[in-house]
Amino acid sequence: MSSPSDSQISSGLSAPNRYGWVIVALTLLMQTVSSGLGFYNMSVYINRLSTDLAVSLAAVSFAVSLFFVIGGIAGLYVAELLRIWSVRKVVIVGALVSGISVGLVGFADSLWQVYTLFSLFGIGNAGISIVISTTLLTRWFPGPERSMALAIASTGLSLGGFLITPISAYSFNALGFDLTMYGLGAFLIVTVVPIALFLRFPNEASGAVDSADALQQQSERIATDLAAALRSRFYVFLTLAYVLIMASQVGGIAHLYSRVELLGGFTMAAMAVQALSIASIGGRFFGGWLVSRVSIRWFALGNVLLQSVGLLLIAFAPNGLMGVIAAAVFGLSVGNLLMTLPLWLAERFAVDIYPQVFARANAISVLGVAVGPFCFGWIFDALNSYTFAYLVALTTSLVAFVVVWFASRDAKAPGAR
Repeated sequence: MSSPSDSQISSGLSAPNRYGWVIVALTLLMQTVSSGLGFYNMSVYINRLSTDLAVSLAAVSFAVSLFFVIGGIAGLYVAELLRIWSVRKVVIVGALVSGISVGLVGFADSLWQVYTLFSLFGIGNAGISIVISTTLLTRWFPGPERSMALAIASTGLSLGGFLITPISAYSFNALGFDLTMYGLGAFLIVTVVPIALFLRFPNEASGAVDSADALQQQSERIATDLAAALRSRFYVFLTLAYVLIMASQVGGIAHLYSRVELLGGFTMAAMAVQALSIASIGGRFFGGWLVSRVSIRWFALGNVLLQSVGLLLIAFAPNGLMGVIAAAVFGLSVGNLLMTLPLWLAERFAVDIYPQVFARANAISVLGVAVGPFCFGWIFDALNSYTFAYLVALTTSLVAFVVVWFASRDAKAPGAR
C-alpha cells in the first residue's frame, strides 16, 4: 500500500508541485550543511591544521585543491549513479563518507593523512551537494517555477557560510580542533541522512518498471543525446566561460577579507564578507524572479558584467567603507552566476541527460575554483598589490563575457530539447 505522500505525488499536477516545494526546502538545508562544512569552512580548517601540524599554509592548502578537484571528478560518477541508484541511497552514502572523513581529520597528525581525508571528503560531498540538488529540482520543476525553485534552494550555498562557519570558528577556539572536527562530522551525518529519507524523483512514486528492451532503447537514446550535447558549441564555450567566471569569482571571494583588511582593518573586512553574503542571498532571490521574465542569455551576460563592475570597485576601493560597498555590488552577481549554469543547461538539454551534462560542466569549472585563489595569492606575493590582482580578475571576467556571448549566439544547441 502506498504512503500518503506517494499517492499525492502520483495524482494530478498540484500534488507534485506541493511536494516539489518540500524538495526545495530539503535541498536548501542540505546545501547549507554541505557548503558550510565543505566550502566556507576551508579557510578555518587550513589555518588550524597549519598551526597544529607545523606546516606551511601552502602545503595545507593543497588539501583544499584536492577536495575541489576530486569532488568535481566524483560528481561525474554521482551523475551516473543516479541512473541506477535511488537518490536517497546516493545521498546517504555521500553523507556517511563525508561525515566520517570530516570527523577523522581530528585524528590526522601528518599531511598525507590530511590529503587522503580531504580527498575522501570531496568524494562524499559530491553526493550531497549541487549535482544532486540541481538534478532533483530540474526533475520536479519542468516549467517556469524552476528558476525560483533553484534560487531558493541555492540560498543554502550562502547560508552555510553565514551560519556554520562562525559557529565552527568559535568551537575551534572553545573546544579545540579535535573535538570540533568530531562534532562537525557527526553533525553532517545526523542532519543529511534524515533529509535523504525524504528525497525522491517525481517518477519514483509511481513504482513503474520499464521492460529490459525499453531500458536498452532509453540508454542508447541518452548516449546519443549526451554525445551531441557535449560536442555542441554552446556547451563547450559555456563550460569554458564558467572556468573563467569561477576563477574570477572564487579568487575574489577568497582574498576579499585580506583586501579590505588592508584598507580598513579586520572589522571592515568582516563587514565586507557579511555584505557579500547578504547581497548574494538577496540578489539570488531577485534573480530567480527576473530570469523567468527575461532571456536567460541576457540575464547571464548582465551578471557577468555586474561581477566585472564589482571586481573593478574592489580593485580601486580607497578605504574600508568603499570596500564593503564594493563587496556588496560584487555579491549581487555571485549567487546568480552559480544559479545560471544549472538553469541554462536545464533549459537547453533534455532532463534525461541533465545530470551528466551538468556534472561534466561542474567538474571542468572546478579548475577555475582551484586556480583562482592561487593566482590571486601569487600576484599579490609578486607585486604586493591586490589592485593588480583584482584587475587581472576583471580582465578574466570580461573575457568570460565575450565567450558567453559567442556560446549563446545560436538559437538551439545540438542535442537540446
